[in-house]
Amino acid sequence: MAQSVSNDALWVKLSEMDKKLDELSVKQKSPVPAQESVGDKYDFEREKREIIIEIKKELGSLERHYDDNFKSRKQDIGILNGNILKVFDVVESQKGKDAYFNFWLFKVRKTSFVIAVLSLLVLILTMFCMKQQNDYSLLMDEYYRQSITIQELDKEIKVLDKKQLKEQKKK
Repeated sequence: MAQSVSNDALWVKLSEMDKKLDELSVKQKSPVPAQESVGDKYDFEREKREIIIEIKKELGSLERHYDDNFKSRKQDIGILNGNILKVFDVVESQKGKDAYFNFWLFKVRKTSFVIAVLSLLVLILTMFCMKQQNDYSLLMDEYYRQSITIQELDKEIKVLDKKQLKEQKKK
């Protein structure tokens, strides 16, 4: 069974709650005594100094980390420069008297001669492949013509067979 409450009882309860809320709002608006405000004051300056100290510690550790990375990068660059200089020295040492073919009117560097020979080989291989492709396409063309001719001959043979069968039936 549901309990029913009259409208009057609800209005009485609401008015009591309204009075209590008014009393609470009046208490909040009243000034806080000076003794309580001094005791409740929070020291933000101390917290601010602690936060600044923590940030400075973190920045110091980041600076050390970046300094270490910079030193390792500088070391890597030094090693790389050393390797490049070694390769350059090897290349320079091969430029001596043995690096050239001396012909009657001119000198040719050995590396240039090797590059020219390899280029000539690539040209010959390309020409050979082109010839092979041309021969293949000619053979395919001939095969296609032969297949068409064979089909036409088959048709003619079938027609002739039919004619011959008709002639044999007539006799």
